[in-house]
Amino acid sequence: METMHKGSAGLVSAPSLREQARKVIRGLVITGQMQPDQLYSVPRLAAELGVSATPVREALLDLEREGLLEAERNRGFRVVSLSLNELNDIFAVRLLLEVPSVGDIAQGGLSDRQLDELHQLAEATRQTADTGNLIAFLDTDLKFHVQLIATLGNQYLAKLVETLRDRVRLQGFASGESPRDFLKQSANEHFKLLDYIAKQDRSGAEATIRRHLERSRGVWGSRHNTTQAAKASVLDESS
Repeated sequence: METMHKGSAGLVSAPSLREQARKVIRGLVITGQMQPDQLYSVPRLAAELGVSATPVREALLDLEREGLLEAERNRGFRVVSLSLNELNDIFAVRLLLEVPSVGDIAQGGLSDRQLDELHQLAEATRQTADTGNLIAFLDTDLKFHVQLIATLGNQYLAKLVETLRDRVRLQGFASGESPRDFLKQSANEHFKLLDYIAKQDRSGAEATIRRHLERSRGVWGSRHNTTQAAKASVLDESS
């Protein structure tokens, strides 16, 4: 297993090492530092994070239940690999869920307090986009969208949106620099979306979230296609 970046690991003593480990490992998955073609053992990950094996094992099992990892008995865990068809299916479901939900939010309107809280999250995504911190951006981006959907009062819908957003990030932004232009544009779209919601403009809000999702689909799909092309090239060279 390749050594992971130490800067994103290293946990301190706290009541919930399990939750800290889950957040760090989840970040390693969605940024591509943990990849589907490698097996990750509990002892090795625990050593990387600087904690005992128990909270790491519990965190890995949590992520397995979320569908991000799959266990190989007595060996370790792998990142779940999505096929292109599965990726397309997930985005189709997200469009069916998130576009009309955001439309309902805009039509019904939000309180000043709700809008203020969402603006704070939108500002957090913009700040993390400016610094190019992909893990922090994806964390604040997820919080923004889940909290937005949660204003409808349907906890099952909010949890499903959260789960599907994590699933499409399994391919990760692998190695190399973070795509800052994409992050900045996505962060700016959060403010546009909130403007339409504040105006109770249903059609404008729906068009914005649809465009937002389609741009995201293009990025993660391109990542998947690049990965598949690289694998095919390796196979061709070895044949």
